[in-house]
Amino acid sequence: MTDDRQQPPVAQRDERPRPRYGEYAPEGWVNPVAPVETQTPTPGRSDGTAPTPQAGPRDDATTPGAWGAPPRPGAGDLSGARRFDRVATFVLLGIGLYSVISNVVMASTFSSTLLSALSGAGYSTDAFTGQEALQRSGVIIAVLTVAVFAITLMWSIRRLAARKVTFWVPLSAGVLMSIVQMVLVLGVLFGDAAFVQSILDGSGPSL
Repeated sequence: MTDDRQQPPVAQRDERPRPRYGEYAPEGWVNPVAPVETQTPTPGRSDGTAPTPQAGPRDDATTPGAWGAPPRPGAGDLSGARRFDRVATFVLLGIGLYSVISNVVMASTFSSTLLSALSGAGYSTDAFTGQEALQRSGVIIAVLTVAVFAITLMWSIRRLAARKVTFWVPLSAGVLMSIVQMVLVLGVLFGDAAFVQSILDGSGPSL
């Protein structure tokens, strides 16, 4: 009894010799051994497994500035020199503000107020004729004082915020305005020939 079922075709073996190491395989030759796939190891691990993710820096009590953490270096500690600079700066700014207010209030009566002060000191002001020029000088002094104080205040705040020495800023502004005020007032007073002559004639205060 014969088996009518068809037998699967048997693959013919390639009788051609295998290429040696370093030689090119002949055209149509197929390697009978399937290549083994190798797994490329992940960088950082020798066994090819994925590296364990590392936790980033935590914003906890060890971070400066966090809740319950120690303060940042230099955040709340003021040295003696820096504390003196701040106190001196605010004191000088307060004096400058008082000078601004005084000059603005006295601007409308600057001439009469100054002449009264000179009369009280023993100087004769009867011969003085430059009241209008003296009054204009008072207005100019008031305007310059306001402008210089505004600039000084803004500059001082910026320097204090930058932790720089600042006390010399309002001090220099005060010295500058004192010189300007003295030059303007003395220029008007000594510009009056009659007033100067009265001083030279011995009408000044008795010592």
